[in-house]
Amino acid sequence: LVSFKAPGYAADGYIDRRTGTYRLTTTEEGAVAAMNDLHKGRHSGAVWSKVVDISAIFLVIISLTGLGLVFFLKRLRVAALITVCGGIALTLLLIRFFVP
Repeated sequence: LVSFKAPGYAADGYIDRRTGTYRLTTTEEGAVAAMNDLHKGRHSGAVWSKVVDISAIFLVIISLTGLGLVFFLKRLRVAALITVCGGIALTLLLIRFFVP
């Protein structure tokens, strides 16, 4: 058995060494599955996994600086903090009911 996996794609080759015959099975799942695999870093290699991690760290930093800046805007502070609390509550509810 020889397997190859890539985002949105898989190939399995079965080789019979006695007879020299082989069977190749490929599965192509489409663009949406490929994007999902790239988003999760599945079957995409070590370099892409690092890109995903660096992007996540960058987005956390950007979010925290935006949250920090809201404290300097008196007019929007209360509305922004209510929005943040609502977002946290919604995220926790989604995690509670949809993550196994």
